Amino acid sequence: MHTPIRAVLFDLDRTLVDLEGATRHGIQAHLGALGLPAGEDEYLRWKEYEDVYIGRFMAGELGFQEQRRGRARAMSRRADFSDAEADLWFNGFYSLMTAALTAFADVEPTLDALAGAGMTLGIVTNMFSTFQLEKLQRCRIDPGRFACFLGLEELPAAKPHPDAFLTACSVIGVEPHEALYVGDEPITDAAAAREAGLRSIWLDRTDRRSTLPEDVRVRLEGVEICSDLMSIPTSLSAAG
Repeated sequence: MHTPIRAVLFDLDRTLVDLEGATRHGIQAHLGALGLPAGEDEYLRWKEYEDVYIGRFMAGELGFQEQRRGRARAMSRRADFSDAEADLWFNGFYSLMTAALTAFADVEPTLDALAGAGMTLGIVTNMFSTFQLEKLQRCRIDPGRFACFLGLEELPAAKPHPDAFLTACSVIGVEPHEALYVGDEPITDAAAAREAGLRSIWLDRTDRRSTLPEDVRVRLEGVEICSDLMSIPTSLSAAG
């Protein structure tokens, strides 16, 4: 039997908000508007640059705007872009992406069920709060549902550092073992939260578990896996 859970903390992107679907639409629509190839290969190329440049930003090698400009230059194959040109290119993508943002269909009923069960809710995200709150509002998720909303600027360290999760627990007034963390990344979210002392669930919406390397599988031992959010209230109820 698990210790009773008093709070449920969520990641945002790809957990509550369908960022992947919006990203696919945004980059393909942007490239198409520029008269450039806009198929699946180009989407995958954009995702590769996203991983590289956001990774460098999280490592402190690039500033926030610099990583955006780097992605624009790489994707456009225009290393000679000025900062203003790179910003314009990226903003074209970003406006189309944000217009396509939606919440997953299971978000509202899950939040309703958890709140009805007396759970305190929160969000911990590795992105600046301003951008993330805009996403919530665009997706019509009420920020008032959450007792804490911790973006990158409010965390002592980004996920997967344990202090990201422990800070959230402190803010909402629960012990780590009384909190559940739910996120879409197997290491950054699920394994890291569990290693920080929280109960954790890896939200595997796209059935990635069969392709995980062995070292990741080892890190996920003891982590619950679900394919949708609506199984979480049931899981908590079954655990007592």
